[in-house]
Amino acid sequence: MKDAYDFGLILQQLRKAKGMTQAQLAKKINKESSIISRYEKNFQSPTFETVREFAVIFNVSMDYLSGMEKESTVPTYGLSCEQIEILKALSELFCQQNESFPKKLTEQQYKLLGRIFAEFAKS
Repeated sequence: MKDAYDFGLILQQLRKAKGMTQAQLAKKINKESSIISRYEKNFQSPTFETVREFAVIFNVSMDYLSGMEKESTVPTYGLSCEQIEILKALSELFCQQNESFPKKLTEQQYKLLGRIFAEFAKS
């Protein structure tokens, strides 16, 4: 029986989802490819710095890599405050929509779409 915390499995799933080989991932963190195999088999634990590198590479939190957070997060690094606010509003609207399943867009959804288009139109 596997532990709820299986860093190796989480790492392997993220790597494969990104279409990367163990060698490609190892190169990104400046290590030998055999180390990725040892991490994925839970024969060796990565350092804090290495886990942080994995979090950046896969756009997930360190909590996600540790198995404490069950869902990945949306990275906001490099986004403006306005873009982060748009993402938050969009997330809330998706949650509301999933609860009510409306057939048409609401006025609030149209306004948010306008903000998204305006943000993409900026040069």
